[in-house]
Amino acid sequence: MSAISCFIVEDDPQAFAYASSIMKSYKNIALIGHSDSIQEASILIKKLKPDFILLDVFLTDGNAFEFLRLFDAINFKIIFTTSFAKYAIEAFKFSAIDYLLKPYEEKDLILAVDKVITDISKTNYQSQLTTLLHNFSHNDQSKKLVLKNTDAIHVITIEDILFAKSDNNYTSFLLRNGKSILVSRPLKSFDEKLSHYNFFRVHQSFLINLTCITSFDKRNEEVILEENHAIPVAQSKKKSLLSYIDKLF
Repeated sequence: MSAISCFIVEDDPQAFAYASSIMKSYKNIALIGHSDSIQEASILIKKLKPDFILLDVFLTDGNAFEFLRLFDAINFKIIFTTSFAKYAIEAFKFSAIDYLLKPYEEKDLILAVDKVITDISKTNYQSQLTTLLHNFSHNDQSKKLVLKNTDAIHVITIEDILFAKSDNNYTSFLLRNGKSILVSRPLKSFDEKLSHYNFFRVHQSFLINLTCITSFDKRNEEVILEENHAIPVAQSKKKSLLSYIDKLF
């Protein structure tokens, strides 16, 4: 296997020395350059064409998102690193893109590099990067979510989700346009992501978009969503849901 080329974009000398020493320990990785500036890095990367880059999210002269917008197309894989957990991580989670939170351990970077090596020949993740850039620069109402399954990478606007249903370790999403998307991840992982965006776990098996509620059926203890979808409500969730509905109407 020919060497895989790497470029590091990092403005912390210690962080660069740490990362570069790990990269150099790989016999099949060639560290072909580095920069501490997004402008200089963009010029060098367009010239050197590395297979993947290690990219610090926040640099002295800008951030990773401004940097990525300097490219017409992203033809390299990226390992993001950041020290700012609350500022940017949500955008990564919604776009299904991995990142390393500083200070990371050597084994964490090695796992990320191994993943890059495994995925290097696969189709690029332009749609995921586009979603990342969108979520970082837009408001909550237009937030997008990447859903990946064996068929495709689906990029959807979260306000277009009617509800999500659990099926063991799978989750099925029903959209307002009637489309259904099944992904091999548990509902719990999406509950944590969407809870701040008007989504509520009304039942062990259902996560609903609260803005899609049309009524509550007291007899059957079901919440009715747009398109007349009836979703069961657990007794433990009923009080919180009714409180929301009272405020809504």
